[in-house]
Amino acid sequence: MTRKTAPLLACALLAGGALRAESSEYPLVMNLPTAERMQYWDIGVVFTHRFVQPVKDHGKDVYGLDGYTYAGLGFTFGIKPIPGLNAFIYRTADNKTFSFGLQEQVLNGERVRMAVRAERFDEVVKETTTPLGKVGISGLAIQVPTEIFITDDIIFSVVPSYITKTTTTDTILAVPPGQTPNTKPNTGGVFNVGLGLRIGFTEKFSFISEYYPRPSKFAKAAPGGITDGTTYQNGFAVGFSYKTFKHRFTLAGTNASGTTANQVMSGDYGGGPRLSGNWSLGFNVTRIF
Repeated sequence: MTRKTAPLLACALLAGGALRAESSEYPLVMNLPTAERMQYWDIGVVFTHRFVQPVKDHGKDVYGLDGYTYAGLGFTFGIKPIPGLNAFIYRTADNKTFSFGLQEQVLNGERVRMAVRAERFDEVVKETTTPLGKVGISGLAIQVPTEIFITDDIIFSVVPSYITKTTTTDTILAVPPGQTPNTKPNTGGVFNVGLGLRIGFTEKFSFISEYYPRPSKFAKAAPGGITDGTTYQNGFAVGFSYKTFKHRFTLAGTNASGTTANQVMSGDYGGGPRLSGNWSLGFNVTRIF
């Protein structure tokens, strides 16, 4: 290598790194948002699919693939004049939920990345009260996805979230048999903190996991209509992600029903996450344009 060639190669490598740093990435892992951003006027599309039937029913129903599913479609748009600002819309079949909002990347450090996300959600189905709570509700979700780069390939994420209204807001929470019944309704919103971990094995393959703790107000409460002593559960998702040119495919097993912030982080949506043994499959497909 000549003396002239070496500096040119170094500049090319640095330029390549800068281009990668400026590339768009859809700000979503499985259910938790990330602090990534869509750049310039780029558009990101996500297709989500959640199987309802648990995998444990085995081959007679193709490990849950024969059961009901909830599909969703969303778009995230880069807003070039304001670096780091994205607008998004999303619609899923779960109670015909429609959500839209803004996300701004407020920190993009070498080892820490942070964004602020605000969204409005509306369940378009007719408002009614079921044994598991109300449907047809609407409200706001505020989240602060924060990512800590332990190494370049190991990313730990923390997602503080506040949901203004959930399916059990303004209702009296049921309790397991033998406990003193609640006499006051559950008021106010829910604060929760989602946790995530991503481990990259190669440039294309990575392991992903997410954890959605049970909010403290549901620690001694039971989903309505359940009388076997069961209380609300913690939620999780574990799986793998594969990235190819402008596409990302994510497959995971999860006991959490839903995909939106109010569905995943509220802790009481549809009776809350299922027992850990009743997990089912789900996948996301994202595409950058």
